[in-house]
Amino acid sequence: MRFVFGSIPMLLLATAATAQQPARPPGPPVLIACPPSVEVTARDEIHPPPGWTVRPERQRHWLRGADLFEGDPAERVQLRPEADPRTRREWWDLGDSRQAYRLVCRYEGLESGIMAAVPAGARRCEVTSRRENSRGMRQGRVVSGPEQVVVACR
Repeated sequence: MRFVFGSIPMLLLATAATAQQPARPPGPPVLIACPPSVEVTARDEIHPPPGWTVRPERQRHWLRGADLFEGDPAERVQLRPEADPRTRREWWDLGDSRQAYRLVCRYEGLESGIMAAVPAGARRCEVTSRRENSRGMRQGRVVSGPEQVVVACR
């Protein structure tokens, strides 16, 4: 019995020592991020012959990257990111602007993207990608390029 009681103070001491270690400060919180995928229902104007009907199918499109604009993208003030090809990262450092920044998320197989205003407190938007397989099939389509892309503004 004495051995068991003798080890309890050591256990409490070890627990107290680990509780006093400083925690790593968390990075800035994510203020806005592109969804990893979007689902699209085809809206093609198909005119089937008599006796046939159109059967729309939902398709999932995966995130491929983003564009950042100062103001309305229709005004074509697209900002060029800085890039580090070794780490497969691109980023924009955001400063003060008279117009709101707009983030346009781009998805494979789609010409259009989805857009949202970047919150005023954001200081950097970053695109990171990780390549697991440079070529493959996804949803019946040949896919080449990074497998996982993350776009976030902090």
